[in-house]
Amino acid sequence: MNGGALSHFDHKEHLLKLGSSFDRQPKCGFHTIRYDFKPASIDTACEGDLEVGKGEQITITFPNIEGSTPPVSVFKGSKRPYLKECVLIVNHDTGEYRLEKLSSNITVKKTRAEGSSKIQSLLDQQTNRLGQQMRLNARASFAPKSSPPKEKMSPASQMDDIERGTWC
Repeated sequence: MNGGALSHFDHKEHLLKLGSSFDRQPKCGFHTIRYDFKPASIDTACEGDLEVGKGEQITITFPNIEGSTPPVSVFKGSKRPYLKECVLIVNHDTGEYRLEKLSSNITVKKTRAEGSSKIQSLLDQQTNRLGQQMRLNARASFAPKSSPPKEKMSPASQMDDIERGTWC
């Protein structure tokens, strides 16, 4: 990063406080969330939902901008505890520097609506083509068949004689 939040650090010594997450029985927790992909369709002006399910499974849902299909982006993943990681919180208004222990790392991946992937689309196309071919083949197998006229049949070979048992 060039500028932004890093430009607020100065080259002075600061008092560093340990936050309440270092208490024996902390009343708060700090978590990180890592995602694989953030769609441009997410409406950043709206709030999302975070749900913790069975077995520490996490579901995060964000609304998409109006007119998007689908209307929401859903991320699913899991939560794992942190053991020794911390986060530095700098309050530039008060000048306070506070260190807090991180509680857990949440890793999520964007989910797709069933049947919305490119692979699913290709599979559907192939299935449709295969179905059409099978219907065409079925029609062809029911078409009446006739033997070729005798004059168009190939001349008898020596194998025909052997099969008939009439050899020289």
